[in-house]
Amino acid sequence: MNDLIGMNFCVNDDLNVEVDYTAGRRKKHKVIDMNTFCDILNKSSEMTECKTGVLPDGCVAYRETNTLRRFVALELKARRMNLVYERTGYTDFPIPRLIYGFWLDRYGKVESVKVTVADMGILKEDTRLYKYPFSNVMDFSMCIGSNALPPVKYLWQLENMPYYIFTMPDNNDYYKPQNTRLNMEYRTMLEFLKEKEPDFYYSDVLIPNGQTLQDFINRK
Repeated sequence: MNDLIGMNFCVNDDLNVEVDYTAGRRKKHKVIDMNTFCDILNKSSEMTECKTGVLPDGCVAYRETNTLRRFVALELKARRMNLVYERTGYTDFPIPRLIYGFWLDRYGKVESVKVTVADMGILKEDTRLYKYPFSNVMDFSMCIGSNALPPVKYLWQLENMPYYIFTMPDNNDYYKPQNTRLNMEYRTMLEFLKEKEPDFYYSDVLIPNGQTLQDFINRK
């Protein structure tokens, strides 16, 4: 059975477009004037308007796919956070400059979380990134285990998501001592850093990972 489907276009001597459509044994031939043909092409390739609504505080980038998946990258403005490692709580623990990335499906479910450490100064495409010094992250991707993140109805709600993530108990998953200049076991490093200033990371802890903020934003 012939199930071939195809369409051919050619411009005749009168500068009109001849269209030959084939679907199995059915064939159709049509002549369209050039202006009409151009109008059809323009309408079919017309960009649709992208409405984001209010973006979260600290948003540095936004992407949207043709399937309505959305990616939002935002900076966590706080430089001290409360965290829990296993059963030990740390209050006002110093942290470097963290950039989070959230992939959402069309219904607002958080599909994946990414995080990286950015250099100081104005954020630009070529801003230098560093290896993540803590646990539960591999190649930008954060593992949240069996924890379910709240659904997102409005994008501005994402500004609270990093704070929610910090309430989750931490462990040793994906932690690598060689990812910092300290080269310490995780608990030893946390105890060492808890009294330091956030800027101490940039002078004595962090190691560049050879990537930029643009690499982070473009990562799928």
